[in-house]
Amino acid sequence: MNEIEKQKLLIIDDDDDLRTQMKWALSQDYDVLLAEDRQSASAVMKKDDPAVITLDLGLPPHPARDEEGFAVLDDILSEYGQTKVIIITGRGEKEHAMKAVGKGAYDFFY
Repeated sequence: MNEIEKQKLLIIDDDDDLRTQMKWALSQDYDVLLAEDRQSASAVMKKDDPAVITLDLGLPPHPARDEEGFAVLDDILSEYGQTKVIIITGRGEKEHAMKAVGKGAYDFFY
C-alpha cells in the first residue's frame, strides 16, 4: 500500500513547549518541521521548502518585539512567494497581525 506524502508544515516559534504541542496536534496530517529563530527557519526553508508556515512574530533576539518576525516574513515572501504563511501571535496585538497580512501573510490567529 502506498502512503500518501504529507505536505510539509514549518512551525517557527521560540517557545519550545508551544512548538512541541503544535507538532503533536498537527503531525497526523502534516510532515511537521520546527524552527526557533530566523537562522533555523532559513535553513529549514532551503532544505525542505514547506508549503505552509506558522510564524510567531516575537522571535529572538528580541522576543518581546515584532521586528524579527516581520524580517522572517519578508525573507520568506521574497524567496518563496508561493508559501502560505499564517501568523500566530499570543500577544493579542491585532494591528501587527493585520500588518503582516498586508505584507502578504495568508492569515493570522491571536
